[in-house]
Amino acid sequence: MMFKALVVACAIANPKMCVTFEDTMYKLDTEQQCMARVYEMRKDIAENLKHMKAIMYKCIELRKGKFT
Repeated sequence: MMFKALVVACAIANPKMCVTFEDTMYKLDTEQQCMARVYEMRKDIAENLKHMKAIMYKCIELRKGKFT
């Protein structure tokens, strides 16, 4: 089983302007690894995109034979 980490971040000045970030760096074998990656992505967004704020996350379980 594999997981994909997703984080949604919105502009602080305009909360309706949002972007979904998908992890493309790591193979995540467990939900715990996915959660750790979500928190790492949230930290990266806060440090590098100061006008954005992470507002939600999701760890999606990928079915066997499916890449994304």
